[in-house]
Amino acid sequence: MKELTLKEYAVKNKISLFNVMKMAKSGQIPSETRTINGKEEIFILSDEAPKAETVKEDEIIDYKQAYFELKAKYDKLLKQKG
Repeated sequence: MKELTLKEYAVKNKISLFNVMKMAKSGQIPSETRTINGKEEIFILSDEAPKAETVKEDEIIDYKQAYFELKAKYDKLLKQKG
């Protein structure tokens, strides 16, 4: 396994530094935290890019129908609570 800093990993995979840090802390990518000169630094232990989620581009959303479905669920929850 190759060790990369957060910045190197972000540049290599074209991901923001903040997102790399979140993924490392949540355990989505293997990482290791070390103390160097009194500061904790995170090193990424893998050079594989995370798999991106597939995006449905051709899906047409009927917002009016979605609104009424959500409103029905909301009303149902209000009835259950009170």
